[in-house]
Amino acid sequence: MATAPLRIGFLGFGVVGTGTYRMLVDNRESISRKVGAPLDVAKIGIRDPQKPREAPDALFTTDLEGIVDDPDIDMIIEVMGGVEPAGSLIERALRNGKHVVTANKELIAKRGGPLIRLAAANSLDLHFEAAVGGGIPLIQPLKHQLAGNDVLKLMGIVNGTTNYILTRMTEQRMSLEDALGEAQRLGYAEADPTADVDGHDAQCKLAILSGIAFGRETPVDCVYREGIRGLTADDIHFAGILGYRIKLLGIAEAIGPAVLARVHPTLLPKKHPLANVHDVYNAVQIRGDFVGDVIFSGRGAGSDPTGSAIVGDLIDVARNIRLGGAGNVIAPETGGQFLTIDSLVSRYYLRMRVDDKPRVLGQIASRLGEFDVSLTDMEMRVLDAAAGTGEIVFLTHECRESDFRQATEALDDTCGVREIATWLRVETREA
Repeated sequence: MATAPLRIGFLGFGVVGTGTYRMLVDNRESISRKVGAPLDVAKIGIRDPQKPREAPDALFTTDLEGIVDDPDIDMIIEVMGGVEPAGSLIERALRNGKHVVTANKELIAKRGGPLIRLAAANSLDLHFEAAVGGGIPLIQPLKHQLAGNDVLKLMGIVNGTTNYILTRMTEQRMSLEDALGEAQRLGYAEADPTADVDGHDAQCKLAILSGIAFGRETPVDCVYREGIRGLTADDIHFAGILGYRIKLLGIAEAIGPAVLARVHPTLLPKKHPLANVHDVYNAVQIRGDFVGDVIFSGRGAGSDPTGSAIVGDLIDVARNIRLGGAGNVIAPETGGQFLTIDSLVSRYYLRMRVDDKPRVLGQIASRLGEFDVSLTDMEMRVLDAAAGTGEIVFLTHECRESDFRQATEALDDTCGVREIATWLRVETREA
């Protein structure tokens, strides 16, 4: 074994940083054997020196720039989060010849392209496995084991918080508000849950995965996004009756030379493997032209799973350093073609409040048919007999989203429709 240790500098030391450090300490001997050299934590950059932390005080510093400028540090672990100052610090580290491992999904999704190209130009590694699936290996399999395939489609649950909320709504018949409150009490959701509940977290992760899977840098604003706000126990109930479960999915697929990337709540058949991924677990299904469908599943977040992914990347980087290999970075191409959600062809779930009287069903079907939207399954119930109101839920045949949107906008009082309560997209393939 080489005797000279490789030295690590941390930027940030919150929950993920603590888990990463603990793994490096607890598994020091086995990690050293796998690398062929010891890995030493040299400095840990923090912004709040008063906060108690699980590492020797002598390691901590508030001089973050000093860490990335230190000529004796070989590798940087960035676990600060946010675009700035993390982005500037990583760029500075790369310009100073340091390899970088990060868990920062927002940064990689929004500014990853230029940083990856900078790393490649300097024969350095910039790894970010932990930015997408936490402890689930996704990026390395796409870059290596599945690299011979043309990826046709990837689809997955990439946000554990929303999956926990939807699981509780399904299994315990809780409202979204109550399930979110429970997730916050258990530490699965932040006090401000916007990034999770409104789909921003999943949007960033899908942008990263799409860029790697299709080899085209995917800007975040080219990923369509809807969150789970507005979903109710009624939607969960009716989806179940019709044979489906609702999941917040990130989906990216190749359509000709273009890519359609989207994040939104989706009805999945109960037999689909992703429909049976519960609580805070994540899972991603990748469809290759030769391998077919493969599924990666596991704990998608948390201190230990994310720390595991960071250390895995770190070992890869350390081996490259010790063996003198070039940086293992290939930047996605720029200038890809991306389709808007209006071009999607899908089945749809539609729930509405209607007048409970004769001929309403026929009027609705006729109006939808004017826009090439036809109906398949249906469920209905009386809401208020005295007021003469009912509720109808439809599933449609496949149609173009732009047609479906126009059709729902055309439903009004003349059709006996009082309110469009919810509509959702439906994935019908069971595996």
